[in-house]
Amino acid sequence: VAQGLKRMREGRLTPGLRALFSAAGRDPAKTTSQDLGFIIGPRLNAAGRLADMSLGIEALITDDEARALNIAQQLDALNRERKGIESEMQAQALAHLATLEENASPESSGASEQAGVSLFHPEWHQGVIGILASRLKEKLHRPVFAFARGAEHEVKGSGRSIPGLHLRDALDLLA
Repeated sequence: VAQGLKRMREGRLTPGLRALFSAAGRDPAKTTSQDLGFIIGPRLNAAGRLADMSLGIEALITDDEARALNIAQQLDALNRERKGIESEMQAQALAHLATLEENASPESSGASEQAGVSLFHPEWHQGVIGILASRLKEKLHRPVFAFARGAEHEVKGSGRSIPGLHLRDALDLLA
């Protein structure tokens, strides 16, 4: 990572990386690992989440500056779309949890007292449920599973856990 960051700061980038930095409004000469993880990476990942990951791969391997800039702009737009979808899904999830809390009977515990949370919405985007589970885990401080429709007759899910609890072990106990 240190060597890669050094090269980027020196201006030794592929056309695709240069274009991604440009689309994100970042200066590669001042790049940090945070930029790669939270600015460049999400733009590349947005293609696989919402469309076709080959677009992100092409961005990284093309030698054509104009093509790289075009792809970077597409990836930036996909990332903005992904953020909007994620925000809407999170609002829906939190509203549903609030409704469960309001409707909890005195003898049963509400959602805020449960050891974990599992949510499904038929319109959630399957490429974004992992991010949703992660965001909810951070807000609720408990393990979260989020599910969305997959292909025909299929449900896809993603889970995130808290320190000290491995989801594989918890699921094994349930099995």
